[in-house]
Amino acid sequence: MRAKILLLAGFLAVTAWAAEEGAVALSREKALLLCSEAEAFFHEANELGQTEPARAAELCRKAVARYERVLKDSELKNARVYYNLANVYFRMEDLGRAILNYRRALLLDPNDGKLQQNLQYARARRHDQFKESEQTRMMKTLFFWHYDLRLKTRQKLFLGTFLLFWLNAIALLYCSRLSCRVTLILLLILCVSSAGSVGVSLWNMHKQKYGVVVAAQSTPRKGDSESYEPSFAEKLHAGCEFKLIQRRRTWSEVELPDGLSCWLQNKDIEML
Repeated sequence: MRAKILLLAGFLAVTAWAAEEGAVALSREKALLLCSEAEAFFHEANELGQTEPARAAELCRKAVARYERVLKDSELKNARVYYNLANVYFRMEDLGRAILNYRRALLLDPNDGKLQQNLQYARARRHDQFKESEQTRMMKTLFFWHYDLRLKTRQKLFLGTFLLFWLNAIALLYCSRLSCRVTLILLLILCVSSAGSVGVSLWNMHKQKYGVVVAAQSTPRKGDSESYEPSFAEKLHAGCEFKLIQRRRTWSEVELPDGLSCWLQNKDIEML
């Protein structure tokens, strides 16, 4: 009797597993269909933007609902979905969620030039524009190539200098001139510098936690309660980006682009 029960339990477990696997496959098919519907809604909204703004806004909301469902309930989480969702939010003038999803897309595809261009354009439209700290300005001056060159370009620079370094190292076995040694040292410096630059960028993208203010306005405070005084005279607005210092149940301590820190309510922000 016990053996029959065990066999029945095993059969039910295998059946449940198979059903779950089928549901995942079906979910992907449904996700692709929802993405196609969302793209159609967004294109139609762009066409009706000038003549029927109310209808265009309704179509954008439908597109957002489908993209959000795909990202929440399926495994189809790629840069294109986040990018398309960001474009819809930007069309709706929701800069906070537009910048948030552009940055999420960049985590998955950091070398997409069009994506970076759209992000920069959205950043230029937001209300809060911070002055960089003196330390940041010095770093950008000293390591201008790290900040000015795209990640893909720096990756190619590393591979090129790495290859040239070893070719020159082999050539040095047959040529002991001073110029060959100097060239080898310069290539080593370039190789190490480019490798460090790429490593720092990848670490910042995948290890450091960043977020964006998505509320229309958020009051920055000196502590994790509304009883604390505001940190600044003005509120922060949608699209303001920050680096997370620590996160609690309802509040988070963040560092702003100018190096100053404050506390924000979790309901006003979203993490990448």
